[in-house]
Amino acid sequence: MPIKEIFVIRCISCLSVVLLHVLSLVLMLHAEQLAGISHTIDSFRTLLMFSTPAFIFISEFLLARSYPGGVPKGFLARRGQVIFIPFLFIAALDALMMASAAETGLTVSAYLEKLAQNVLLGNFIGYFILVIFQFYILHKFLHSFLRQASPKWVLTVSFLVTEAYLSYFTWVVTPEADAVFPFFWVPFPGWLFYFCMAYYCGKEYETFLAILDRYRRVLYSSAVILAALVVAVSYYGNIGMISSKRPDILLYSTCMICLFFHVFSKVRQVPKLIMTVSNYSFSIYLLHFYFMSIGYVVLSSMPAVPALLAVLVVFAASVIGPVLMSWALNKLRYGYLFVGKVYQPKGLERTADKRGIAG
Repeated sequence: MPIKEIFVIRCISCLSVVLLHVLSLVLMLHAEQLAGISHTIDSFRTLLMFSTPAFIFISEFLLARSYPGGVPKGFLARRGQVIFIPFLFIAALDALMMASAAETGLTVSAYLEKLAQNVLLGNFIGYFILVIFQFYILHKFLHSFLRQASPKWVLTVSFLVTEAYLSYFTWVVTPEADAVFPFFWVPFPGWLFYFCMAYYCGKEYETFLAILDRYRRVLYSSAVILAALVVAVSYYGNIGMISSKRPDILLYSTCMICLFFHVFSKVRQVPKLIMTVSNYSFSIYLLHFYFMSIGYVVLSSMPAVPALLAVLVVFAASVIGPVLMSWALNKLRYGYLFVGKVYQPKGLERTADKRGIAG
């Protein structure tokens, strides 16, 4: 049976990503009005940066929980149908929209160039699917090694690799200022620690929860300290990007993931609204950017709309829109190929000592 914490964490991560992007949009729309506090808002937006790492962490956690001995035959092909075909469809749609919006207008060469960037470089909102698919491949080929290796050694080395990778692209070779989705976000070294940690946490789920409970005071105090640190770095430091792909976010995101597991392992029943958002989270994550873009166009012609109201309206539309679209398309036989499948859980684990299979 599925683990209940997963649904809550997936819901929180999904909504945090949407809120993060909506705040960015409203800051652009109300640049003059919010000029005095925009830097402060940006700094506190950093607190939402755990969202993408947590969302991607879940993918390997579930793999390790369900397939600790290795994935079954044909797994990659089946997962490709579920998440990679929707990735290709949205990549093509995004390329069409972006090429059409370009100053030069829509041309075949411009469309193909943008499509290649989307599919090969993850140059659009769906880049996270490329990361998840890399996790599938890593799990397939590394599970035997990870099962036999020392977790302390693996986690230490993977942390250093990921920290070095993120530091290099933060301090040495910084992405271009106008790069919305830099390619360095995609390769697995930037996510290796999350992968290794998720593997061991999923494989030894009960032990993981026991460790969190034993060190809960350290966990909670660390969460507060690291949250204050990332906000301070964003506010006072010279790091230009508000992104989860920063070296200081690695520990913060890890701490928040552990905190969520500890807190929500105590929940006896997941509310239906949270379950609904979680079940549609893939579609929300993949499609919200385009509903948000519609909101941007509409609000651009309505400058009198207050910033707070704009945030609420666009946020609601960016969540409800993808849910309705995904619900409608999943009613069709092959509709899931365009927006991904809606997850339908069969039951939830209620206690930490009850073993089961994560969905």
